[in-house]
Amino acid sequence: MITKTTLDVSTIPRVDIDFMNNTHAEEVEMVITLSNIITVYMKSDSKTDDQKQGITQALESWLQHTKLHFEKENELMREVQFPAYLMHAGEHETTLQKMISIVNEWKSTKSIEPVADFVFTAWPSWFESHINSMDTMTAKFAVMNGYDPQSQPDNSTDE
Repeated sequence: MITKTTLDVSTIPRVDIDFMNNTHAEEVEMVITLSNIITVYMKSDSKTDDQKQGITQALESWLQHTKLHFEKENELMREVQFPAYLMHAGEHETTLQKMISIVNEWKSTKSIEPVADFVFTAWPSWFESHINSMDTMTAKFAVMNGYDPQSQPDNSTDE
């Protein structure tokens, strides 16, 4: 059983736009915190309601952060008319649906194995790959087309 995430804020790939890097760092910090909570839970002989609630809260916070993360990137892609928008936004949607499924499964069954597998294995692998491909291309395209790499998007969406 793997109980340590391989991601670290200092080693995640960086892209050409600051807000994306900041969001990625926030997300990795949330996953590291969640990883630590899961590790303690899995090593515990008696699983308490407080521990379960802590996992639920950490999962819900992460899910909300991820929704905003993806909305901001999708908005950027629409703003700069990124040609691979459908592919990139599609990856966001697929991953978001998987996260929702994991969170809902946890809430209904309190089975930690699917959560641990996602947090320790599936998500870190996807996240690093996604940054290295989709996010890197999106940021390069946006900056090449006049987007200010230091600008901060507002938190509203046009949807």
